[in-house]
Parts: sequence; C-alpha cells; structure tokens
Amino acid sequence: MYIGIDHSTTGVKTSLVSETGDRETFVIERSPENENEWSYVDLLSEHVDVDAIQMAAIGYSYGDNFGEIRPIETVENRGVVDNLGAGHPSGTGSKVFDDLQQSDIPTVAFPGVNHHIDCLHPYFSHYNTITGADKVAMTRYAADQFTGDANHFIAANASSSAMATLVYDGRLVGAFHWIGLVHGWAGLGSVRRVLHDEADFSDIFMDSGILRRSGYTFEDVKETLDPELLEMVYFATLHNVYSLFAFANHVHDESLDGIALSGRLSRLESPVDVQGKLRESLGELAPVQHCSEFSTAAGAAMIARDVHVGKQDILGVPVKNSPRVQHP
Repeated sequence: MYIGIDHSTTGVKTSLVSETGDRETFVIERSPENENEWSYVDLLSEHVDVDAIQMAAIGYSYGDNFGEIRPIETVENRGVVDNLGAGHPSGTGSKVFDDLQQSDIPTVAFPGVNHHIDCLHPYFSHYNTITGADKVAMTRYAADQFTGDANHFIAANASSSAMATLVYDGRLVGAFHWIGLVHGWAGLGSVRRVLHDEADFSDIFMDSGILRRSGYTFEDVKETLDPELLEMVYFATLHNVYSLFAFANHVHDESLDGIALSGRLSRLESPVDVQGKLRESLGELAPVQHCSEFSTAAGAAMIARDVHVGKQDILGVPVKNSPRVQHP
C-alpha cells in the first residue's frame, strides 16, 4: 500500500493506492483550532493497516529549502525556508507532516518547484520559488495520462491556484504561475500595505488572487463561483499553458505529446463550461487529458511507489535514501 498526501489550500487530501492500483481518498479540512484532538496515524488506521504501508510521500507548502525527494526525517522546518502564508506554524497540514515525521511509517518528502532543482532549465531558476510541492505531485500523475512513450507535456492546474509545469524528455524543466483563484504574485500595492503595517505577508499571499481582488472571502472558494470569476480562472489557465508552450516551442524543437489538466475548476461544466472551453482552446496545441478528482494526492502516492521500487529520480528530481526507506 502506498500513501500520497496533498497539502492543498482547502484541506489535506490523502490517497491510498494498492499494488493493484485500487484507490481510496479521504480529506481532512484545514482546522488549526483542534490540532491536538486527533492523530494522523490514527486517522490512517481507520482506512488501512498502518503496518501494510510500504511508503508514504508528502509535499508541504512551498517546499523551497530542498531540491530532491528525501526521507522525511532529514527535512528541516517542514521543507520550507519560512512561512509566508502558504503554510502555517500550526494547523492541519503542519500536524499531518509532524505526525508522519515522528511515526515509524517510511515516508519521503518531495519539494516544490524551486531553484534547488537541478533539472530545471536555467531560465526557471530565476525565482527562488515558483510553485508549491503539490505541483510536483500533479506533474507525476500527469505523466501517466498519455499512452506510449509520451515524455514532452504540460500539466496545468485550475483550482485554488492556477499553475502549470513543463516536462521535456521525462524531466521537469519549467513551471509558470502568475495569478490564480486564491494565490497570486504580490504587486506593488500589496508590498506597500506591508510597509505601512496594514497587512503582513500571510495576508498578501492569500489576498493576491482573483477571489479577494474581486471582493470575495476565502470561504467563498468552497461555493459555486460567480461566472465572471470562472472566466478569469479560464484565462489564467490559458496564460500559464500558452506561456510554457511558447517556451517549449523555442527551446525544444519538438511537438507536445499532450496537455494534462487537473484541479476541480478544470472539470467544471456549470455555470461556466470551463472543461469544454479549456479542451477546445488548448486542443489546438496538443491532445488534452482531464485528470480525475484527487489526482494530486494520487500523484504523491505514485512518488511513494517510485521511491519504494528504487527509482533514482522522479521527473529528473533525484531521490535521496536513508536506512529508514527500504526497497524490496
């Protein structure tokens, strides 16, 4: 049994994948108030025999202080340089990470897309941090969505965040992110709010997306969104994919094998047919695949399986082992 954990904006999603590929997923809502009232290992035991877990894999927040897949016990500060809003000093995601780190379950942590990852094209190493760790798991799941020897593709997410990654020759070479539903890069106005003590970094990280800029609250992310917001998410996804497509065309003189779309908004058909619009627009570039629900957590479970069977790298990201991580 392999376990994959997706530390997402709205909750912690755990995918349990058996050797035969059967999959079960459960979600823990983000609730920092009751973190001392439960144990993640106990929650796991309600779904699976913990002793039967061969490997677990987790990505936490930015994942920006390391650049390889490594045993969780060797990761410092939960794998982040510091918390600026994507993670919390306490809360559900932190609790899950810490419980796994203190448990006997063989577990690896995987990084976000950041300048420590050597397989990135140098252009994408300009910023210290590009995407959170969940986008590496998203990309791993996408790699299995195309038939044959497909190894040149774009994986794009449309959910609380809107980001895309580029894989060439089976290796993660780039990623792009500008604005999404909840998250976005901070503009000068946001920086000025911090300088004037009107907000802190946590505030502006959560306030720089389409949602807050349009006058909505974070809780609105869980409801049926206004059609105008969904149109913006659609354009954000196009922006990410077309930005990487242009780069791929100029740097790698080879057509894309496909585009994989994940995230709940990418599958939405009402009140705006985001799924259909994306399929039509992006289908002009390459064949489009829509990933299933909880695909990022499932991608994390695939990373766990890859590590367990002894792969030395995943998407070009190297794997570091320890005596705690045993292979058959």
